[in-house]
Amino acid sequence: MRRGTYVDAAAWAVLDDEARHRARVRAVVAAAAGPVTLSHWSAAAVLGLPAVGRRDDRVHLVRPPAEGGRSHRDVVRHTVADVPTVVLVDGLRCTAPARTVVDLARLAGAAAGVAAADAAVRLGLTTTAELADEVERAARGRGVRAARVVAALVDPLAESPGESLSRVRMAELGAPAPVLQHEVHDRHGFVGRVDFWWPEHGVVGEFDGRVKYAGASHDVLWREKLREDRIRALGLGVARWTWADAWAGLPMLARLRAAGVR
Repeated sequence: MRRGTYVDAAAWAVLDDEARHRARVRAVVAAAAGPVTLSHWSAAAVLGLPAVGRRDDRVHLVRPPAEGGRSHRDVVRHTVADVPTVVLVDGLRCTAPARTVVDLARLAGAAAGVAAADAAVRLGLTTTAELADEVERAARGRGVRAARVVAALVDPLAESPGESLSRVRMAELGAPAPVLQHEVHDRHGFVGRVDFWWPEHGVVGEFDGRVKYAGASHDVLWREKLREDRIRALGLGVARWTWADAWAGLPMLARLRAAGVR
């Protein structure tokens, strides 16, 4: 993985991106002369927060100016004037979840920040109030505009990074804000819970993540079709979009417009 640190190739091959990043983190921490505090993508990986958009597989650390030291090929050291609050996760020191979210937003943008923020609040790692306080502490620093977007949009009802990304694009493109995780009923009873709902337009929105139907049986796909048929039978518009649609933004917006969202 890095000079002097090795991992079995077969074990490495089955790890996902987050698990590989955590392995790199442990390799760097093991080689450090003293305690180090993980930040940005590295803290997010250890905290279990999703990474959306720009990724940086280097290990990120924060340090006060007095500590010195330089970044290297696989390690980025961020010099900070303040001493961030630290949490301990599996023996690893990380910037606190709210600080981690704000740092990600400032470096990687609003989509990355909102996805991490939604997950952090949903998992109970932080609160919307703590995020707002952390944004205020960032003052007028670099990237604080994206951090303010995160504080305004965070919603723990978002259940996936794709839903978080979709909401960021909706806000950027001027689409009306939806209700999240709305339950739909018909005369036969409960139909299902939908990702997005625009009651004023009578439109349901569904983010179709690739994982959602990966390996799904014919019965699962058939039940999903029947569910959508029942929704449409209520006279509701249905818009569906993929990760690629949400990332580009305009294709998702076109689907929403076609379904009746104005």
